[in-house]
Order: sequence, then C-alpha cells, then structure tokens
Amino acid sequence: MKTSNLIAIILLLTVSILPTFVSAEVLFIDTPFQEMEFDQNRPLPKAWSACYPSCDDENKIDVNLMNKGENFFSIEQLQFIEEDFFEAKTIDNTENVELLFQLKNGLTHPVTRLSYRISKSSHKLELKISSSKPITIKIRANKMLLPEDIVGLGGLYNGTSLISFSPKGIEEMKHKTIQNHSEKLWHGARSRFWSFLISPGDTIQSYSIQEIDPNSNAFALASNSESGEYHFILYLGPIERSALMRVSSQLKHLLYTALWDWLRWICFGFQMILAWVFTWVGNLGISIILLALIIKILLYPLSNVAERWQQEVNAIQAWLQPRLKKIKTNYTGEEAHQRTLALYQEKGISPMFTVKSLAGLLIQIPIFIAVFDMLGESIMLKGQGFLWINDLSRPDQWMNLPFAIPYFGGTFNLLPLIMMLVTVLSTLNFQDIYLQGDLLKQQQMKLYLMALAFFILFYTFPAGMVLYWTASNSMQLIKVLFVKYKA
Repeated sequence: MKTSNLIAIILLLTVSILPTFVSAEVLFIDTPFQEMEFDQNRPLPKAWSACYPSCDDENKIDVNLMNKGENFFSIEQLQFIEEDFFEAKTIDNTENVELLFQLKNGLTHPVTRLSYRISKSSHKLELKISSSKPITIKIRANKMLLPEDIVGLGGLYNGTSLISFSPKGIEEMKHKTIQNHSEKLWHGARSRFWSFLISPGDTIQSYSIQEIDPNSNAFALASNSESGEYHFILYLGPIERSALMRVSSQLKHLLYTALWDWLRWICFGFQMILAWVFTWVGNLGISIILLALIIKILLYPLSNVAERWQQEVNAIQAWLQPRLKKIKTNYTGEEAHQRTLALYQEKGISPMFTVKSLAGLLIQIPIFIAVFDMLGESIMLKGQGFLWINDLSRPDQWMNLPFAIPYFGGTFNLLPLIMMLVTVLSTLNFQDIYLQGDLLKQQQMKLYLMALAFFILFYTFPAGMVLYWTASNSMQLIKVLFVKYKA
C-alpha cells in the first residue's frame, strides 16, 4: 500500500510538473539576417538578433536584444495574458519563416491570432494580429540600440534618437495622428549603425504616436482597424543602403539625413567605390587608402583649377607687397588711400582678389563633406582592423594613458599625430615661385596652424576618417616633394 501510494504521488508530481516544461519550451527562428527566440506559448519575442552582412558571415557584426519582461517590445493587449493561452506553429516557406500563434480552443481573449513572417532575404519582419480591440505596440529603444561612447568631437556619433518619416522627409518624432495616409510611414529609433522601425500596413485605418519619452527613447504606436486585422512591417537592421532598400525604398533616407540630396548622391557614389575596392582588396584599411587615391584622381581637374587660382593670387600678392609697403612708409591718410586704389587700378585687380583663392577651396569642400559623412556612417568600418587599429569606426587608441584628459580622453591616438606630421612635412617643403620672404613665411604659418587645428579636431574622430585624410595628405606630400626636386 505504501509503495503504491508513493508511485501515485510520483506520477501526480510528474503530471503537475510536465506542463511547466512544455510551456517553457523555446522556439528558435533562424534566417540569414535575423534570429528570434520565443517561448512556446508566449506570442512575444524573448530575444531578437540582427546581423550584418549576414548571420552566417564569420566577420559579422550584430545587435542582440533580450526582451526580458517585454522591456523593449510589447503589445499592450497582451500585457497580462496567461502563459498557456496560445499554441504555436512554425511554417517554413521558400521566402520566409512564419511563426503562428493561435488562441487555444475554448479560451476567450481580444487577440485571437498573431503571426510573425520573417524574411529570408532581408531584415524585414511582418507582424499580423487579429484582435477585437485596438492594438498598441510599445517600443523602448534604449533597451536595444546602445549608443557609441566616443569622447571629444567624435562624440557627434554618439546617441540614440527617435525619428519619424513624413512626406517631407525624416524629422524628430512628434505626437501626431495620421488618418488614411496613402504612404506607409515609418517610426522608430536609430543609433549610429542600427535602426528599429515600424510601419503600419494597409489594414490600419488610423494610428497615432503616443507616450513619447526622449530620455528613454520610448514611444507607443496606437492603431485602429475596423476589420479587426492589424498589419505591421518592422525593420531591425543596419543603416546600410542595400539592407534598407530590400525592405523599402523610403528607408534609404536614413543615410546622410543631414545633407542636401545632391550631396547624399555623392556619398552614395563614394560608398559604391569603397565597397567595390573592398571586394577586390579584402582589407578595409587599404581600401580607404585606395579610395583617397581614386578621389585625388577624380578631383584632379578641380584641384588643378584651385592651384592655378591660388598661384594667380600669390603672383598678385608678390607684386603688390613691396609697393604697398612703400606707400605705407611714405604716405598717410587720404593720400595713402588714393595711391593704394591707383595701384590696384594699375594692375587691373579688385581689392577682393584674394577671394579667388577661397573659391578654389570652396569647390572642393562638398567632396570633403561627402567623404567624411560616408566614412562616419558606414557600418562597413565597424569591427574592421588595420595595422594597430582594432576598429576603424572608432579612434585608433594606440595606447592607454594613466589618466584621462578632457576632450582627448584616456587613450593616445597615434593616427592623428601622423596626419599632423605629414602636413608639417608638406609645409616645410612648400615652395612657390611667387612667394618669397615674409609672404612665404605667412603662408607656411597658416599651414602650420591648419595642421594643428586638424589634429585637435580629428583627434577623437573614427580612425577610418583620419586614415583617409592622412592618406590624402601623404599623396599631397609626395606631389610637393616631386615638384621641389624636379625644380
């Protein structure tokens, strides 16, 4: 009797414990670009990962999100749902993997069905919900998109922000209600390299963005559908043109948002050149150096015009300086002014002639901005090493310092110093047939100050950007030495 009672107790315990193990069963969804984890009977992701360039790549970079307590992604209508209300089924198709959660027979709940359709060819995820009540989805971006932690001016790349697409472009997220809009608009958060976005589908008649909290980068998307069918498109992935375009052509506007459209197209062009060179070379550091060479060649006509204008200005300055000095020595007041104007008229020049040299510089500035924006936002640099540099998307951090210096941080960055020394060498070897004596010294002093200014500005910039500028300056040094020794 005792033995049979013991067996009965063991069987009873086994039966009571078994459902706990079943409910805790984990479902894994793996695609080339995303990996998701769900509890068997819980229709919200437990974990979510996105990879670039793909999850199968040995050198992949990824973002891994743990949705503990639904702290980054939740559906308000499922907040207090019981663990065993839904049963799951996985459907593996050619183009996607679908995970279907169906409300169990005999149970009552506003939400009767959820399905996640995860693309095998992109970072796209489609969420479909059948519900008798309006659906509100809550996003908490600070729990998933960790900001960069670069000090100094490089800190421009830090931070996570809430963004909202509109027909006018991308803007800071604001509370709004969009009724029956013909375009599918996107709302969400972005960091330097990653973005999490959501767009309501055609089944939704109206929606609004609510509970916006810039401090935690959180918001709620409240939606309404008369049919009771809710369709959302989600993007968790890199801010990279091909990945974005696979999901929606609208998303390409995430790149180089602060630039004018014509400058953005220059960025896209340089990005294509860098990617093409990288496919042939296989080393991103060398690819950036070759990019600098290619851009030097492409810009040669503009550079040639700028140099010619600068030489014309130098020639005028060389002619004017001794004459102006003589006038200043021998005359004062109105007579000095009249003689100076007469001197300009004799040469047929305007007192504003120096602007011509600035114009030569200005025509190259857009290229400078485009290259630096492209390298600063390129996820290709993330985790890529070169020589002593572990990560080209961050300062090179050659050596740790025993203390931290305000603005400069707690590491010694070698590449900006090399960049400055290259500029100084170019300045030491600078020659001009028109500039002699004080004029040459003044020009050299300007170049020295520019080298120091660039060292301070670029010290905490990502190493890939500094590498490009160092390579470009090195090519200029080679040209200066060639001209000097040829002369």
